[in-house]
Amino acid sequence: MTASSQIIIDTIKMKRILLIVCMLLGSLATKAQDGNVTLGIRAGHNTIHGGFAAVSLEAEHALKRHFSINGGIQYSTVGKTAAEVCPAYFHDFKWGRLSAEALLHYSNMYSINNLAAGAGLALDTKWIFCRLGYYYRAYGESVYWVKEPFNIYYTFGVSCLPNVPEWDLKLYATNCERFELERHYHPSLVIQSWFYPGEHLGITLGVNYKPAGMLHLSTDYYQVYTKAGICYRW
Repeated sequence: MTASSQIIIDTIKMKRILLIVCMLLGSLATKAQDGNVTLGIRAGHNTIHGGFAAVSLEAEHALKRHFSINGGIQYSTVGKTAAEVCPAYFHDFKWGRLSAEALLHYSNMYSINNLAAGAGLALDTKWIFCRLGYYYRAYGESVYWVKEPFNIYYTFGVSCLPNVPEWDLKLYATNCERFELERHYHPSLVIQSWFYPGEHLGITLGVNYKPAGMLHLSTDYYQVYTKAGICYRW
């Protein structure tokens, strides 16, 4: 068996595993002690496809005392399918939560498969939060694949309303927004809010802006889109 054939087989296996695990997130949610599920839509514009829209299902919950998992699936009108799974081990301190996480990402567009796997650390406090990690990526189709052995993913942000129980507003910069894993010089700037008028049911609304030409390097595309969704937490 050639190396390219093995990559294709591994791609198929990874795709099935990611999709199955992400679909199970919603069905397992009722068994979790703490978590939420979000059904969301995205609508925006970028320089390659013009206008586009996407629908996604995202979920996260605690499996046991120190273990959690989050992820989701998304399909867009431009034919892109994406799935992510991120299991983590966390520990709570007086000043916040520290997590060690793994990151698995899969997307497919125009018959191009994009596979990535990595690991990192995440810190979440009352006012600030951040993620920093490494990932390996391979993308291509048939027998032609491009490998990127070293990439960095990150998120740096602030929580603006930490003392308001029913509201949440976050501002952050990231190259690993859910379903959009980019190179380190290609960040997105995000404003995301949540409002829970009741104990369990809420809504989320946000804006994502991805500038072009960061650091005078070429990027995939400029885009801006809004995100809206219905959330359920328990």
